[in-house]
Amino acid sequence: MPRFKHEDLLMFYKVVGNGEPLLLIHGLGSDHRGWEFQEEALAAHFQLIIPDLRGHGQTEVDELGMMIPAAVFADDLAALLQHLKHPKVHVVGHSLGGIVAQSFVLRYPDRVRKLVLMGTTPKVTDDLIDVVYGWREVQVEGGQEAYFWTSLRSGFSDEWIENNPDIVQHLKELSEEANEEGIVAAGLGLASTDFTGRLGEIKAETMIIHGDEDRIIKPEMGVLLHQGIQGSVMKVFKKCGHSPTVQEQDRLNGVLIEFFKDE
Repeated sequence: MPRFKHEDLLMFYKVVGNGEPLLLIHGLGSDHRGWEFQEEALAAHFQLIIPDLRGHGQTEVDELGMMIPAAVFADDLAALLQHLKHPKVHVVGHSLGGIVAQSFVLRYPDRVRKLVLMGTTPKVTDDLIDVVYGWREVQVEGGQEAYFWTSLRSGFSDEWIENNPDIVQHLKELSEEANEEGIVAAGLGLASTDFTGRLGEIKAETMIIHGDEDRIIKPEMGVLLHQGIQGSVMKVFKKCGHSPTVQEQDRLNGVLIEFFKDE
């Protein structure tokens, strides 16, 4: 897979499919494989650009630093898109990726066609900080496996976990490859994020997607996005936790295709 050299960064990214360019931005501790259940369906309609963010996956950085603000992630992505000669793209961001997507559209408003913000928030609340730092404490005390099970139970119901052992095992294997330093640096960098006063500046056609059982980023944060972004639409996925990408694969794929194809 290709890599893009930009200043202190060697960014891993994947390009697949044909059609209008669609940038997919993964969540905290994930990488480009966070979109694996969307890739085939979406690539039939769009050219997907799926990077590993700084501190995640196979992207390399000279010196990670103590924290990574959303603006740094956004500038990395802008440089990648310039390298790929894509002046304007559709954007989907999940969780951390949704925060990065907000930073991107606010910093580069002319480069976004349509925007989807999924399982995300315009501001990092004390509740969210408590969740993430709780994961970190478990990780320090019990190791990566303890971290995986704690974060999994935050993101999915016990019933879903019990009924989907194969997917759970796959997610566990992916988690074992996560960059612990990258997770910490991104978490610290986003701790002071608050875009609530700037949501009115977002003019791109926007869809908000949120699971009604999301215990990591509560549904009311999706509502806050919807209220702040004029003309946005909101889709609430019933009986879904933090990751529609995994839990509602077919429905999510259909919703995204319909939204981005509807010109």
